[in-house]
Amino acid sequence: MKVRITKLDPRAVIPEYQTAGAAAFDLHVIENAVVGPGGAAFLRTGLVFGIPEDHVMLIMARSSLYKKFGLQLANQIGVLDADYCGPEDECHVYVYNPGDASVEIKAGARLAQAIVLKRDRVTFEEGPALGPSRGGWGSTGV
Repeated sequence: MKVRITKLDPRAVIPEYQTAGAAAFDLHVIENAVVGPGGAAFLRTGLVFGIPEDHVMLIMARSSLYKKFGLQLANQIGVLDADYCGPEDECHVYVYNPGDASVEIKAGARLAQAIVLKRDRVTFEEGPALGPSRGGWGSTGV
């Protein structure tokens, strides 16, 4: 599958898979930033993605985001739709600092990763529940 990439800034890094078995590619931020305690920030990638029709790009935290930086993705998982592809539709990484100290981010840091997946559209049909109740949250284990 080919994904069109538009660089909005010369500092932007075209994503790459870091290993042959990697499922996701890393996203680099292009500007230095400081995220204060309890604060959040939209960090620029400098990229617009042209995701193919009937696909979606999911943006997730890298496993090292909290370990190395003490940050979390503010929206947990970002969704980049195929029609978010205009000249001003830059992909950002939205981070949250749950800690008590400011966190400094350097340009070029790989904070998030993304995967492009095929997505099906569903239609909804109203009707009765299809089976018996299972008992709610946590009903299958301790």
